[in-house]
Amino acid sequence: MRLTPLLVPVLIAAALGACKPVAVSEEDQSYATAESVAAVDASEAPLAYAEPTLNPKSASTATCLEEKGQLEAEKLVQRCRAVSPATHPPCNVQNPCPMIEDEIKRSCALYGPDEQKPAECTG
Repeated sequence: MRLTPLLVPVLIAAALGACKPVAVSEEDQSYATAESVAAVDASEAPLAYAEPTLNPKSASTATCLEEKGQLEAEKLVQRCRAVSPATHPPCNVQNPCPMIEDEIKRSCALYGPDEQKPAECTG
């Protein structure tokens, strides 16, 4: 019993010592090496940055109520609620109009070719 605690580390060391590194073929060397990465001139790469906007309430972030007004926004929301099968659809005047319109398109696309779509899908 006393030899068991000493035997385990010896066996582990022997097993690890038997491991040899695997030879890498030329096909396996298709990954980026330090030399190939260093050869890339980063100064020629274009910089990606976002242009600041002067209007924080642009069309993509404005609410549908702000973008279309009360009457048109409510009509769009009613269409959305009529066709959406979602339990919590984004049919709300406080959401952006494209989000509401996308929900209408997504919901109407769920109907098969043999099924009759609601009138709100064409509106």
